[in-house]
Parts: sequence; structure tokens; C-alpha cells
Amino acid sequence: MTGPMRSPRAVSAALILLLGVALALITGIVFGDGAANVIHLALAASFLVLAFAVFDFRLQTWINLAASVATGTLGAIFLLQGASDLAHSARLQHLAYEVLGQRLEKVLGDAFLLWCVAMLFWDSTGRTRILGVVVLATIAFVEIYSSVTAYVGGEAPGVLKLFYLPLFIWLLLEGISLRSQTPDTESSLRR
Repeated sequence: MTGPMRSPRAVSAALILLLGVALALITGIVFGDGAANVIHLALAASFLVLAFAVFDFRLQTWINLAASVATGTLGAIFLLQGASDLAHSARLQHLAYEVLGQRLEKVLGDAFLLWCVAMLFWDSTGRTRILGVVVLATIAFVEIYSSVTAYVGGEAPGVLKLFYLPLFIWLLLEGISLRSQTPDTESSLRR
């Protein structure tokens, strides 16, 4: 038996981010400023929706729960960063960027990527799985390059963040995909 779309919430989260990037680009071109605000707000909305979307995928409950906490917290950090940009508050910007936006944001982002890897191996199939392998391998290389660059005292170019966009295309396709479901498979995977 073939079920409905696997995760409307993952589709929504991916679309929010992808459309947010397009809107940020347009905002930057038209107004010359404000693109960072749009990106932070799109990231916040996307990750807050993803915090609930993780439960639509067939992974062990503890993996989805950890991913939900990580992505929800990451969404809250992005929301705080967007709010601090809009408020122009030095104290709020210090909290959002210096305190929360450095190490914690990186750790939470890595936790989200680990959930993506788990989902790739345990709940992805067919062409979307192949795309997921390519996307996550590319992100792994970007992460390694960024770490090595930081280790030698440099800073990776910001344009490398664009390599994360295909991750959301992959999540969009995973959310859209129809999955054969049997009651026995569903109950055994939830344990």
C-alpha cells in the first residue's frame, strides 16, 4: 500500500528556507540592506518547523527527539539573531551572535547534520538516497575545509554556505516522496 506525502512539514521547512534565500537575494539587490535579517528569519522559521518534521521520518524515537531539540534550539537562536538585527541592540546582538551564535550554533548544526545522515541510511531510498549521499558528502568536505582553514588561522569564504542549500532540496524531495507502508513496518520502526 502506498501512503500519502511522507512529510508535509519537511516540505514546508525546505520551501521556507529556499524561498527565504531567494527573498534575501532580492532584498539585498533592491534595498542594498536587510538580506541578513531575511536569512535569519527564514532559517528560524525553517528550523522551527523542522523540529516537528523530524518525527515524520522512520528513525528511532530517541534520534528524532534529539534532532527535534537541536533543530528547535537552532531555530530559536536564528530567531534571536534576526530579532537582534531588527532591534539594533548591542546586548541582544552580543547574546545572539557571540554567546549563542558561535560554538552552540555549530554544535546544534552538527547534530542536525547527524540526523540527516541517520535519515539517509535508515529511511531514504532510491534516487533521493543517491542525492542525499552526494549532498552530505559535499557538506562533509566543506566542513573539513572550514575546520582546516580555521585551524591554520584563516577563515573559510562565506560563499561556501551555499553548499548547504542542496541539503534542503534533498529534504524537500524526501518529504514529498511517497512511501510504501505496512502496519508491521511502522510499529517496528517506532520502537
